[in-house]
Amino acid sequence: MAANQVQLSLTHSTVIAQGLSSNMAGEEDSLTRDGGGIVDYARINGITLQAWSPFQKGFQDGVFIDSPDHPELNAELGRLAAKYGVTPTAIAVAWITRHPAGIQVVLGTTKPQRVADAAAGSDIPLTRGEWYGLIQAAGHSVP
Repeated sequence: MAANQVQLSLTHSTVIAQGLSSNMAGEEDSLTRDGGGIVDYARINGITLQAWSPFQKGFQDGVFIDSPDHPELNAELGRLAAKYGVTPTAIAVAWITRHPAGIQVVLGTTKPQRVADAAAGSDIPLTRGEWYGLIQAAGHSVP
């Protein structure tokens, strides 16, 4: 197997968050829900993860970008978008592609502007602080 697709976005990111909180007893994010760490397994075995639904709030819940359900996350996306001169969509893509597992993004869109916005994110060099700030703004624990 060379690739495996998983649903992954800033707000649907338990496969990432569980690794951040794995030894934080009592934290919701500390529960392993994917059978033992698909991200770690893929990295160890040279499997590229591909993130589908990179802008979805959850499972078929609509997008989180500009959603009133995620004001803190959208504020952080907006701040970073202004800093880097791109759109919040690009920052959401940058968060996925900056993960050390080398995750690829599957857009699943037919909108040319969204493709262009997302492509700009692959070149954004988010700092570690910015990356962790985004997952925290999405509601996850950061130790």
